Amino acid sequence: MIHSKYTWKIEDIAEEKAREAAAEFQVSLPLAKMLLKRKITTTGQFDKFFHPDKYQPYDPFLLHDMDKAVERIKTAIAADEKIMIYGDYDADGVTSIAVLYNTLEKLGAKAEFYIPNRFSEGYGPNKEAFQMIKNQGYDLLITVDNGIAALDVMEFAKEIDLDVIVTDHHEKRETLPEAIAVIHPKHPESLYPFQDLAGVGVSYKLSHALLGEEPSELLDLVAVGTVADLVSLTDENRLFVQKGLDVLKESPNLGLQFLAKKAGAKLHEASEETIGFMLAPRLNAVGRLGAADPACELLLAHDDEEADDLAGIIEEANKERRLLVSEITEQATAVVEAESELPGMIIAAQSGWNAGVLGIVASRLVEKFGRPVICLAIDEATGMAKGSGRSVSAFHLYQELDQNRELLEAFGGHPMAAGLTVSLENLPLLKERMIKQAESLSLADLRPSLDIEAKLEPGEADIAFIQMIERMAPFGMDNPKPIFEFEQVHLTGTKQIGADKTHLKTSLQKGEAALDAVGFNIGHLVYELSPAAEVDAVGELSVNEWNNIRKPQLRLIDVSVPHWQLFDVRNRTEWNEVVREPKRDRIFVYFKDDEADALVKSGHAVTKFEELLNADSKNASELVFVDLPHEISQVEQVVRKLNPEKIFFHFGVKESSRMERIPDRAAFANLYALIKKFQPFSVERYRGAMAQKFGWNQEVVDFMSGVFFELDFVKIEDDVIWLAENTEKKKLEDAESYKRKEREIETQQKLLYASYGELLQWMERIMEQ
Repeated sequence: MIHSKYTWKIEDIAEEKAREAAAEFQVSLPLAKMLLKRKITTTGQFDKFFHPDKYQPYDPFLLHDMDKAVERIKTAIAADEKIMIYGDYDADGVTSIAVLYNTLEKLGAKAEFYIPNRFSEGYGPNKEAFQMIKNQGYDLLITVDNGIAALDVMEFAKEIDLDVIVTDHHEKRETLPEAIAVIHPKHPESLYPFQDLAGVGVSYKLSHALLGEEPSELLDLVAVGTVADLVSLTDENRLFVQKGLDVLKESPNLGLQFLAKKAGAKLHEASEETIGFMLAPRLNAVGRLGAADPACELLLAHDDEEADDLAGIIEEANKERRLLVSEITEQATAVVEAESELPGMIIAAQSGWNAGVLGIVASRLVEKFGRPVICLAIDEATGMAKGSGRSVSAFHLYQELDQNRELLEAFGGHPMAAGLTVSLENLPLLKERMIKQAESLSLADLRPSLDIEAKLEPGEADIAFIQMIERMAPFGMDNPKPIFEFEQVHLTGTKQIGADKTHLKTSLQKGEAALDAVGFNIGHLVYELSPAAEVDAVGELSVNEWNNIRKPQLRLIDVSVPHWQLFDVRNRTEWNEVVREPKRDRIFVYFKDDEADALVKSGHAVTKFEELLNADSKNASELVFVDLPHEISQVEQVVRKLNPEKIFFHFGVKESSRMERIPDRAAFANLYALIKKFQPFSVERYRGAMAQKFGWNQEVVDFMSGVFFELDFVKIEDDVIWLAENTEKKKLEDAESYKRKEREIETQQKLLYASYGELLQWMERIMEQ
């Protein structure tokens, strides 16, 4: 048995409704079902989804205060005022700056940008920066991707006579900042029909309003920021990314060209995954380690040499970021696992951590432990802890932090992610409160879920079907890449791949149909899947092209084996894998004392047969048979008592002590004759001669002499044997030791030489009972 990591959820779509949609949209029934799940129910929505050229963008002046913002900016340009764009250090922030900067430059404005340092200034506006900007002769400041929650800083701006236009998309508070204009898609007085724009989307709408037409040549930047910020890829955001990907493929921003080259990405084949996995992480990297200016300068670069140099700086920063994430994740995991009990929310804080990468670390811990996580870097010099949090869908992280606003120096974010700063003095109370707030989360809330599109058979996942799915791209929030479930398949050719063997390659087999599959970071499953396992698997479909051969392929996300499994580890290599490291829910059962010592020293849970059988209760999902039992029934007794999820048959026996058959009557006669001739007969003295003449090892001699002793044919003392006087005639078979050895050899023959299939059939009968 293998338990799935996620809860798999499938939303049922009424068959009749799907048929009607398929007819209306003139698409296949499976595609119609997928569209209905994405709330696409009308022809207009269908056209908007698949045909961006038919879709007209929304009027930017529907955004509240857009007219005021445009008027103030044009006044500033006409008056030759200096304009400062105040941005953020992530990919959404730097693309927001680049979009507006290009627009202002086109309009002839004197514009510069400012990005606060994550470490010395934190997120969003701050009074010191505003004062410095004012002192440098700026009278107008435009925030992009920040500012909506900075009420006190906006009041300060009024005091120093600095005009501010706020453009943002983050969670707003009940009170909005006082500014020349506040442009936010969720502004209570806004008439804008779409509320989920990214920061770069708001910046683009402002640019549209300023120019009087769309600056569509900037849509590659808009696509990058929108995908990077994980906003809903529906409605206008989908349009931005669809059109932006076209720009990225055909005439991309110079800086993005050089960044893609460093990353090994092919922009002419760009997709949302190119942005999400290759471009955005690199743009984020510099701001995670220090000043984010190089990322913005790259997007504003005008010559190849400058772009190449900046892309090189960013690539090196990304390598450093990856190393830091790996190290801190390992350390944070150790902090969490050192706790005696895992709370409903994890808050890990430590000196020496880099606060810039803690959002990624928190994401890794959420994935590992299935709980909301906040990771904080402690700075003893300032008495502050700064970091990031990531959450689960049932825990609105921004709102939960907002309940503790008085304890925080600063915070901001979304339902699933937030950044915060807290004094070391307030940290214990914050931790106590947040853990208490998370107590309402149930186990179901904490277990991550996967939305499954549909159940498929391996034969249905052909190239035509996958091409149909690809029409639904770009994928992202609210338009997830479809995940399909394959039930009761067998995995064939399963092996570990990759330099460190952490990945898995296999094939899903059902009947005559097969589907290639790969699974990243699940290579360990090779040792958890038995040859007979009927596997339920979920994953994403794609077309794999190799040597001009195109084949369907599944990227495995999760697997489940809903039944018990039998593993044949009689092979030394497979046995070594079983004993490589202790597992909490695994019990090794042995029958002979000398087989257990090495396992005990290695830290395994080892129990003798009799102790296990007599224990009131014993819990273990995995049961390992270390050595050969005396009788086959002993295996059946243990299996019935524990009813394990996994059974491992090793049945190890030392080669020197393996007695494969009982000596024949001639052998007994020869030993009897030797004893009679040389009595008192010393076994030790004649052992070599007996081995050379008859081929007897010590076990054979001990067995035959033991039978003689039990039948009163001989007397034995200190390894010396005499014939007994006046012995009765008895059959060798009457000796209990003879009968016991017969049973042991029968057991040995069955357990050591039976095929896996024979052992499986035997266990199936036992498990059914």
